Amino acid sequence: MGLMDWLFGRDRKKEEVVESKELEAIATLKKQLNNMEVKGNKLQRQVGEQKDLAKNMLKIGNKIGAREALVRSNVYLQKYNQLSNSRLNLQTLIDNISDATDAKELVSAMKIGNQVVSEMISEVETEDLEKTMIEMEENRDRVDIMNETLADTTAIETNMSMEFTDGIDEQLAALEMEISGELPEIKDKEIENVGDEEEREKEEESKEIEENLESEEKGMDETE
Repeated sequence: MGLMDWLFGRDRKKEEVVESKELEAIATLKKQLNNMEVKGNKLQRQVGEQKDLAKNMLKIGNKIGAREALVRSNVYLQKYNQLSNSRLNLQTLIDNISDATDAKELVSAMKIGNQVVSEMISEVETEDLEKTMIEMEENRDRVDIMNETLADTTAIETNMSMEFTDGIDEQLAALEMEISGELPEIKDKEIENVGDEEEREKEEESKEIEENLESEEKGMDETE
């Protein structure tokens, strides 16, 4: 039996009949539960009325009447407790039916899902799957080769001058020595040492300040 036959064939009609019975059972139980609630409210009211009656009897000194009222109050209370227990059992039954219905629907949904997956898998040929995986592996290798080719700097380094290449090697050696904690001796002619440049600038500024001071002193002497 195929999936469509299972969904719309005779099995589906049986499911609808069972579902209809479940709904009917729950509706009947809920109706009975509502009737019990009405009876329970009435019994509660009677319990309160008899207690009030007992109080009034005591106020007028009628202890016998008060006692009889309390007896009736306790009888009503006992009936109410029995009815409450019955309502609890009935509600539990309704919940069990609802839970069973949910579980059945879940199992049915899982069954349909598994059947769909099985039918989809059956449509996939093993040879097609293996061919697809091989093609995917080949394409991935091609992409890796393309990326390596695009990232290759051999052509750039070939066009560099010997002096430029030596400078790069010296800088690399200096960095390695710096990382290892040694002081590198930088011989790169193309890159100035930034620290030395700052020191020279400071010396030039100090010399300029001294010259300005000497000039001002001479001017003051001539004025005198």
